[in-house]
Amino acid sequence: MPAVVSLLCIAGLIGAVPRLESEPSPTPIQPARLNPSDDGDPLVPDSVLKIPSGPTLILERAEGIPVVGIRVSAPLDPLWPGAARILVEQALERARIRAEAIGADLWGGVQDGRIAFHAIGDAQYTDELAWVVRLLTAEPAATGAGGAIARENARLDQLAETPRGRLVLEMEGKVLGGAGGALPVPTIGDVHEMWRRSFARDRLRILVLGDLPLHWVLADLSRIGGPPGPAGGAAFVPPPRTLPFPESPLYTWTAAAFTLGPAHDPAVLTATAALRLALQRSEIANAAVNLVEGPDDGSGWLGITVRATGRRDADGAMASALALVTGESLDAWWIQGGAAARSDFIAAASTPAGWLALSDRYHVPQGGTSARTAFDRLRALRRQDLAPVLERFQATLFRPGIDR
Repeated sequence: MPAVVSLLCIAGLIGAVPRLESEPSPTPIQPARLNPSDDGDPLVPDSVLKIPSGPTLILERAEGIPVVGIRVSAPLDPLWPGAARILVEQALERARIRAEAIGADLWGGVQDGRIAFHAIGDAQYTDELAWVVRLLTAEPAATGAGGAIARENARLDQLAETPRGRLVLEMEGKVLGGAGGALPVPTIGDVHEMWRRSFARDRLRILVLGDLPLHWVLADLSRIGGPPGPAGGAAFVPPPRTLPFPESPLYTWTAAAFTLGPAHDPAVLTATAALRLALQRSEIANAAVNLVEGPDDGSGWLGITVRATGRRDADGAMASALALVTGESLDAWWIQGGAAARSDFIAAASTPAGWLALSDRYHVPQGGTSARTAFDRLRALRRQDLAPVLERFQATLFRPGIDR
C-alpha cells in the first residue's frame, strides 16, 4: 500500500473533491436513496443507499485518490464485548494473508457500540479488497477458536490483577446493566450466535471511499454477511462474575467511574478532552492520577484511578480530580478542550480510516446528520452546552470497590 495519503481535501477543511454522477446499476437491485449529497461537502457522503434485504451503503467517490477504503460495521448484538473480541480475532486471521499479499491495511474491533472492520489498499487492488471484506464478514468456523478463547481468559486474568484493569471490568459490567465484574469467556457457540444476529446483511453498514462506480459496489458488496432476517429474540448473556483482587501492602488505590454522555456528542468530546488536559497539567500532590477509557460501546464511560502511599493522600487526590469535572473548574479548561477535540476530529477526517470511522459514527438511518453536522456543532459549541454533560457526571458517578 502506498504511504499514508492525506485527505484534508476530503475532510472539506482546505478544499473539496469534485463530485461524479452515480453510474446506473445494471443489476436488478433497486436501492433506496436516503440522503444523497449534492453540495460538494466531502464530510457529507455522496450517497446513502439502502438495499432491500441488504446493507446500507455509504459512498464517497473521491476522484483521483490512489487508495480505496472499505469499512463494514454491524451492531453489537448481544452487548457482549468478549464474544465480539473473539469474533474479530477469527475474522482478521481469515483475511490477514490475502490483505498482506496486496499490502492492504487491515483492522478490526469495536467502535461506538458496533463491530467494525476496514480494509484499505491501493486502488489497483479493488477487487482483491472486496474479497478481503467478504472474508472478514464470513461465517465463523465451528472450530479453531481455541487460541482466541485462551487469550480472552488471559485478558480477564491480567485485568483482574491491577486496579486500572479492575476498573475497566467494573465499567464493562455497568455497560451491561450489572453491578460490575467480568463476563465469563464466551464459547464458540456464543460467538457464532453473535455473528448470526449482528452480521445479517440487512443490519450491516458498508462504507466505501474511493473512485468506484456504483455498479461495482452493488455487484461486489451488496450481498456480504449472513442471511437477512429477525434477530431471533433476546440473546442470553450470563451475569458478570466476581474476580479476585490481590492485596498489596505498598500502595493505597481508589477509583471512580462515570459517563459524560454518548461518546460521539460534540459536547462530550470537548468535556473529555478538557478533563484529559486538566489531569495532565494539574498538580495533584502525593499521588499518581490517571484517566481510564471505558468500553468502546459508545456510552462514554470514563474512569479515574489514584495511587498513593496512604488513604488520606488517595482520598484527597481523588477529590481534587473529581472537582475538575465541575462547572467552576471546567471553565478553566473547556476552551482548550474544544480546540483539542477539533484538532483530533480534523486529524481523523484527514485519513481514509478516520473518514470511514467518522462517517460510520455519525450515520443516522433516517438521514439528517453527518460528520459535517458534528464538526459544525463542535465549532459552534458554547460553554452552556456543557451543562447536560456535568449533570450526567453527577448522576452516574460511582466508586467501584477496587480499593487495595
